[in-house]
Amino acid sequence: MKDYSLYYCDQRLDEAEVVELLKLAWDEIYELEFDAVFGTWRGAHFEPETDTVHITWENVYSAPFMTSIHRVTRIIRNDYPRDEFLQLEQAEIERIRSLPRGKR
Repeated sequence: MKDYSLYYCDQRLDEAEVVELLKLAWDEIYELEFDAVFGTWRGAHFEPETDTVHITWENVYSAPFMTSIHRVTRIIRNDYPRDEFLQLEQAEIERIRSLPRGKR
């Protein structure tokens, strides 16, 4: 079973749409022959100016990548994630790690 959990998700995005876009990103990554099974999703970021959702993930070697999907055309572009996206995600990861064990 594919895991679609994220460390960070832009609250302006609907959960059903995020899952749909993660499935598209998964298919794209798989087609490119990346070993996505052993990687992890990091976050979903919305850029309203371009109506694009940027999905960040990292491979088994912890190298960060980004798949950008236009919400209307579904055109997919692969790139390296922006520093501000990684900072938002890392802050959320640290917040989760700092919670007591029962609250995670």
